[in-house]
Amino acid sequence: MPKGTPIIEFEFIGDKEIVKGLSGYREYYLGAMLTIFRRIGTALVPEIKKETPIGATSKLRNTTVYQVLGTSEDMRMEIRQSAFSPSGFPYGVAVRKGTRPHFPPIAALIPWVVKKLGISDAKQARTVAFLIARKISKVGTKPNPYHDRAFQSQVGMIRQVLSEEAARLAARIKT
Repeated sequence: MPKGTPIIEFEFIGDKEIVKGLSGYREYYLGAMLTIFRRIGTALVPEIKKETPIGATSKLRNTTVYQVLGTSEDMRMEIRQSAFSPSGFPYGVAVRKGTRPHFPPIAALIPWVVKKLGISDAKQARTVAFLIARKISKVGTKPNPYHDRAFQSQVGMIRQVLSEEAARLAARIKT
């Protein structure tokens, strides 16, 4: 499955200098970084899923994952959503950032019309999808920064994780 673009990315700036300063404790530090990234990713993914709009298929919500990348001083964590339209467009970006006016494919809007508006008659659903497409062609779509809301709701948890893991690392280095 193709990867979506990261919606949240964590990276420690100045990481290489810290590792150099720790010399003999490099493995402890890298282990702490891995633990931090895993704890934050595990906590943030459900929050992002909760904030993600459902749409017609829940595909955007259901493809939310975190991944720790890199194994050394280049370690980082990404949270991404790998939901693609039938034409291959990663549509999470359009949901999060909004779009400029454009005329979307009517066929792509029909499932949304059926699910969200409850219109089951095929001809009527197509007509309503056309009207929605025409509106989007004039004004675009509004951004929905749901990922920012999810992140902001977890800032306290992130600070707590960083504090706890820094204390654990300091205790390991002292012994």
